[in-house]
Parts: sequence; C-alpha cells; structure tokens
Amino acid sequence: MADMRDLWWAAGRMAFSVAENDDWRNSRWSEALRRSATLLEPVWPKAYSSGPFSQALPTIALLLYSQQLSDEPEHVPVEEITEALARRRDAEDEPSLEDVIRDGLVKRHHDLRDDSQLSVLFRWLTEYRPPLTHSSDGFELSSADQWPGGTLMGAAAAWATHAFNYHYLGRSSA
Repeated sequence: MADMRDLWWAAGRMAFSVAENDDWRNSRWSEALRRSATLLEPVWPKAYSSGPFSQALPTIALLLYSQQLSDEPEHVPVEEITEALARRRDAEDEPSLEDVIRDGLVKRHHDLRDDSQLSVLFRWLTEYRPPLTHSSDGFELSSADQWPGGTLMGAAAAWATHAFNYHYLGRSSA
C-alpha cells in the first residue's frame, strides 16, 4: 500500500502549473499525470524503492501532454501509448522519444531552456548518463545495479513498454 501512496504522492508533486494564465495547458498536464498514474498503479513494483519504473510516471505524462494522440489524455488507449513508447525505441529512422516530446513541448510554447519546473523535469529525464559498472570505490556492481548508459526517459519507456505489454495487452517480451 505504501508503494501506491508513493506513486500518487509523486503525481501530486508533479501537478504544478505548467503555464501561467493558461488553463487549457495546466488542465492537460493534470489529466496527463492522472492517466499516467492510473495506468501505472497495477504494474507499480511492490518490493523496490527505485529503478527505471520511478521515471515512468513523468515520461508517460510528458508523452500524453506533448503529443496529439487519438484523444484527450484520460481516454488514450494503453495500446496507443505502448506503441508510441516502443516505436521510438525500435526504429532507427524515426526520431527518438526524447526528440518527439521535445518537439511537442516546443509546439505548446514551452521554452525548454528556462528554469520552469516542466523544463527542469524534461532536461533531467533526457540528460545522457554514461554506463555505470563500478562503485566510486572501484568495486564492480552486481548486474542488477549496473546502468547501461542512456537517458532516464529511455529506460522508463523500455520498462513501461514491457510492463504494459505484459499486464494490459497480454504480450510476452520475447
């Protein structure tokens, strides 16, 4: 139960105003966060306190907020979200998920270089992090603790794609 409270607490903390005097964008951001948390609730890990899943909430919310998918965020089918997350990782000739969301945010008139909470969140999720195989003391990390390198958004998208395929769509990851 504490894990679910953590998920919804995180969603509440991210429910900041994204645009001064723009109720439509603020409402869309709130709807995107709510839809993201609702979809993640049944697949949220019960025994872990951190990992790629912890960045899935803002990653999916940013996707729903920034993109014009088939419907308003609260009604976008999980299949469409999963397809959007997976297609961007698998196709070399398509723009990355990070680029697609960046373009969508710019179209919604967000200056991603400013210090607004949304811009800071986006930059944090899309910052490249190098591979991590050893601790600061030089000891090799267990395979579960190693980081292959990349962005938090990319890792969260991969985790969410797998979780949604298995839980909602009944597909295996093989």
